[in-house]
Amino acid sequence: MAVYRKETLLRHSTFADLRLEHIAFVDSYPCHFRANQMPVNRLLFICEENNTAESSIKDLSSGTLLPMKSGCLYFIPCNHIVDIHIEPEFSFVSWQFNLDLFYGFDVFDTYQRCEMVDDPPLILEVKQLMEEDKRLDTLYRINELVYHFCTTWISSNQTTHTQKTIVRLSKYKTVLKFVQESGDAMTTVAILADIANMRQDVFSRKFTRDLGFSPKALLTKILIRKSSKMLLTPGIMVNQVAKQLKFSSEYYFSTFFKKHTGHSPTYFKQSQMI
Repeated sequence: MAVYRKETLLRHSTFADLRLEHIAFVDSYPCHFRANQMPVNRLLFICEENNTAESSIKDLSSGTLLPMKSGCLYFIPCNHIVDIHIEPEFSFVSWQFNLDLFYGFDVFDTYQRCEMVDDPPLILEVKQLMEEDKRLDTLYRINELVYHFCTTWISSNQTTHTQKTIVRLSKYKTVLKFVQESGDAMTTVAILADIANMRQDVFSRKFTRDLGFSPKALLTKILIRKSSKMLLTPGIMVNQVAKQLKFSSEYYFSTFFKKHTGHSPTYFKQSQMI
């Protein structure tokens, strides 16, 4: 008898992390958000529509306009910029998630388009799942569906790219783990260089060469992601987020957040359902 242990799959499973950040049934939530982007992947399942007016998602990278229709689901990848227009008397289910491949790096970070799928039976099932939110198997089914969508939309070329990215990221495992778990507004590139046991200039040069972005850009990315997740917490105030992430003031945090997302923290909280 021979046993062939699949080490690559086991390594990938060590870092793969699916986290559901937001699940909701939304009934009559009219809105119009321009240049909207979030650090989470979004799935919208349209249950009922107002036939007298059009709702839509416009993909600003391609210019594609996706009409929102009953019986369809829509996927907006993380950090992708879209215009969203939803009319009154429009109900849908919203799932927001991250599927990390390595300490804060989502598999859809470089995905370049939105998706639209016409599947009325699936929409009906999703709506029924929302009515069974107390059952543990509901969570398992949601996870199963999310993974199904991910495998559907990630091409073989992107899978190869993802594998190469994991190899590059693994060289900085200790640094990335620290930033993901403990990074805040007080974390500096010098601190990361010390963790990597390198001089700051050498660390910055090698990190940028290997990953294609600077250590400072990494700190910004993780801070935006952490603050966005905190802002999605019901009842939390903007000043509380600023304090927990060790910004010098609420004003500085708001300025930082708007600079890197295009929206104020308050506006972001208002658009969290979509």
